[in-house]
Amino acid sequence: MKPIHEIHESHEVYGFPGKGPLLVTCEHSSRRIPAPLRTTRTDRNWLATHWGWDIGARTVCRELIRQTQSLGVFARFSRLLCDANRAPDHQHLIRCAVEGSVLSFNKRLTIEEVDRRLEKYHAPYHAAVDHAVAQRINSPGDVLLLAVHSFTPQFGEEKRTMDLGVLYDPFESVALRLQAEIAKTGLNVALNEPYSAKDGLMYAATRHGDEHGAVYLELELNQKLIGTAPDARKMGRTLATALRNIRLRVNPVSG
Repeated sequence: MKPIHEIHESHEVYGFPGKGPLLVTCEHSSRRIPAPLRTTRTDRNWLATHWGWDIGARTVCRELIRQTQSLGVFARFSRLLCDANRAPDHQHLIRCAVEGSVLSFNKRLTIEEVDRRLEKYHAPYHAAVDHAVAQRINSPGDVLLLAVHSFTPQFGEEKRTMDLGVLYDPFESVALRLQAEIAKTGLNVALNEPYSAKDGLMYAATRHGDEHGAVYLELELNQKLIGTAPDARKMGRTLATALRNIRLRVNPVSG
């Protein structure tokens, strides 16, 4: 069976609707700045970095979805347009500058423009995720809501040595099982690194998981391992194998 692939202004839907074990989201899958906004060469240089998108994450998601016959929803706008993994009232919903460099398309940001971006991109993306989770949660079989992100191995003075982070808040036992399965492949897996979900830094998965009573986690992948398409697809296959081997739910509260 061929996967569906729906392209919308704010998001794309890819995969196999039905009873797949995963509902995959990728909030930072794109570096796109849609018209009528325009970008300068300096802007485009920043958009190509980890500031603009999560390098390799979308390719990992597509392979993971193919391997598990699951479904995914991916944002089609850069996190620098507005961050789909932040609440609408978050202080870093839109960054006007990165590392001291002002972004031209955010230079004269108005309240009206923030509202436009929320209405046209942020809200429709989350409505699509909400719809996908609602449909899947009512189908037979357990499902894991899995947000997939990637991180830069060098962030300022901080050198990040882990290969992969499993972020969790309420579902510790599921996170521990997944950590153990991935570690069998030889990858260096950390829990709640390089960010902690307990600090509120897993907005999308938490929002939709809590709304629908779904088990949810977030994966953070080191960009040094998924910087090329072949490497990203390999990671997708590795994760698919690990995810097949975990039990998703003991009870809906503790995981």
